[in-house]
Amino acid sequence: MAFQFKLAAVLRYRESLEQREYLALQKIQLEIAQMDAQIRQCQEQYAAARKHRETELARGLASIHLQAVYEEELALEKHLDKLQAQRKELEAKRQQCLKTYQLARQKREVLDRLRMRQLDAYRRAQAKRQQNTLDDIFLSRYRRRQ
Repeated sequence: MAFQFKLAAVLRYRESLEQREYLALQKIQLEIAQMDAQIRQCQEQYAAARKHRETELARGLASIHLQAVYEEELALEKHLDKLQAQRKELEAKRQQCLKTYQLARQKREVLDRLRMRQLDAYRRAQAKRQQNTLDDIFLSRYRRRQ
């Protein structure tokens, strides 16, 4: 008789939950990486706009153009603040997903350890039965010789 884990369906369910939470965590981490790239790009644009303004000021920029340059910088600064706020939200979401994933993993590991203990007990019992059978065969042959 082969080993059958009575909670195999529950274990498969726990494994699927863990996999789903892992994929959700990976998705959030990908979104964070994309957000970080957007933030870096915005920071570079902001730095380039500041440098452009400084060089134009050194050359003598008309006030009408200066106002446009400042508005561009202000827009980039606001966009950067918005991106950083979104990044914080994503990080909070990542922390929550990580906790959920860890909980799902722990629950799956509990069932997996239970399955391994039952499998070990089954193997020990099977080995004991085989040894008893071999002992019986040996004893019966030994008695026939006497």
